[in-house]
Amino acid sequence: MMQTTTDKQRTNISLTAANLAAARELGLNVSAISDAAIAEAVRAARAEAWAVENAAAISERHTWIEANGMPLADMQVLKIS
Repeated sequence: MMQTTTDKQRTNISLTAANLAAARELGLNVSAISDAAIAEAVRAARAEAWAVENAAAISERHTWIEANGMPLADMQVLKIS
């Protein structure tokens, strides 16, 4: 069964005592913050993996643009100078 973004699963994590105490003192939702941080780390790791996987194609595209210019550049409405 596929989990949706609203499904929750219990897990244990280790935090420094000082950070946990400060978060509790400030009324911060440690679970929500942890989930958001993990989501961002996953997004960044996937983006990095995609860039590595597609590095050759990206390089070839840049080389082509350097040699031939941007496609449809003559039709560009807003030109940056």
